[in-house]
Amino acid sequence: MKRAYREGHNYFVTAFHDGLETLRTLRGAIEKAAASEERNVADAKVSLLRCCYASDNEAEINSYLDNARFQRRLSEALHQRRQQSHDGYLLRETPTQQDLSLEAMRKNLPIGSVNRVIDRLLEEIDILKTDQIAVQTQLGDFDQKTMLRQLELWGDKIIPAINKAMGNARV
Repeated sequence: MKRAYREGHNYFVTAFHDGLETLRTLRGAIEKAAASEERNVADAKVSLLRCCYASDNEAEINSYLDNARFQRRLSEALHQRRQQSHDGYLLRETPTQQDLSLEAMRKNLPIGSVNRVIDRLLEEIDILKTDQIAVQTQLGDFDQKTMLRQLELWGDKIIPAINKAMGNARV
């Protein structure tokens, strides 16, 4: 992070499937890096990658959460230098000690009704002071109709509501 300040890079962070405390910790690390480089913390350009899904359909939400957990397991398997591999190439998706329950993930992520997603994202923006957010709505095997409906929700309701709440700042 110190080098990012020195060289003017953006911070691209993710809280995986963790909650607000992880975002607060990330913000603290950014502030500490600014102080150690004798820079203004407002100079940090912070981008957040976040799993987000808006729906009132419980089956869709549970499917999304299960797919998000699957993606995290694969990511962790790769990070462990393919220790969970059959042949050095094919990864096994296996439960880990870091796995969160679907309920914990639902609590930690901007997932649920449109209003819940909007409120949660505004809270996360306030904590982390993000300049950009990359939302990952497509995980797993959702069909095209479902994903088009998701994009419509984001374009018609979620993004405009967040922009309005932030005083028309671009999201």
